[in-house]
Amino acid sequence: MNKIFSIAIGLFLLTSNATDVLAIEPAKSAKKLESLTYNAYWHWGFIWKLAGSGTLNLWEEQVNDNTTRFHGQLCGRSRSIVESIMKVRDTLDCYYTPELIPLEYCKKTNEGNYHAIERNYYHSFADGTLQRDAYRLNREDVDSTSIDVYRWRIKKGDDRKKLKNDGVGFDMLSIFYELRNIDYSKLRPGQKLEYHITSGIKNRGLHVKYKGRETCTLKNGRKYPAYLVELTFSTKDSDSTPLQAWLSTDPDHRPLSVVINLKRIGAVQGEIVE
Repeated sequence: MNKIFSIAIGLFLLTSNATDVLAIEPAKSAKKLESLTYNAYWHWGFIWKLAGSGTLNLWEEQVNDNTTRFHGQLCGRSRSIVESIMKVRDTLDCYYTPELIPLEYCKKTNEGNYHAIERNYYHSFADGTLQRDAYRLNREDVDSTSIDVYRWRIKKGDDRKKLKNDGVGFDMLSIFYELRNIDYSKLRPGQKLEYHITSGIKNRGLHVKYKGRETCTLKNGRKYPAYLVELTFSTKDSDSTPLQAWLSTDPDHRPLSVVINLKRIGAVQGEIVE
């Protein structure tokens, strides 16, 4: 059952402030642009159990007189009966340029007796040359990305690795800002997009399939027009099917609902709270 609860919280960690050990320049000022709240439920047959909750925040940060970046933060925690089984307090932070080129990522994991910190530092290349100032880059000019990955896990010590992939590299949080930045009106149902995600100390391929427009009905009965996208990793979790996400058709494309169906043990659903 712990796996169910981990996945439930994981919906917000796809989910402590990371500004304490930034490799990038600290911000001089910040303006909050968005704050969204979610609940996570385990669903099996007629059973619906609240498993966790999460908050998604976004700031526009001024680094200096001429440079702006964005800071997304996702916090997840256990709720209800899960709190007595496995207390979870997890936080993800990502920083990226206005061109949506990731700069840095941090995941702080506190799940029961397990504690870990992961940090990714991104380095963009154009024409095969390392670009020292990612803020000046156009997105289409990035031909590859190298990622310095640092991971600490309790009782297991440190891991360090350098990864590299073609094009812009993403993490488990910045990829959702990328998905929210897509103009779905220009895609046809069934069209696929390919990305590279750094998860832990590995690079993973991510396939994003646009399924078309649908009506998203929340548990409170409210209905919203939405874009449905399906996310599948190139290395699949044997206990789960592709993740499905319904994004608002409003310009902000905010996530409305996220669902993972699990083999033999129901499904986990994350849903916006309004």
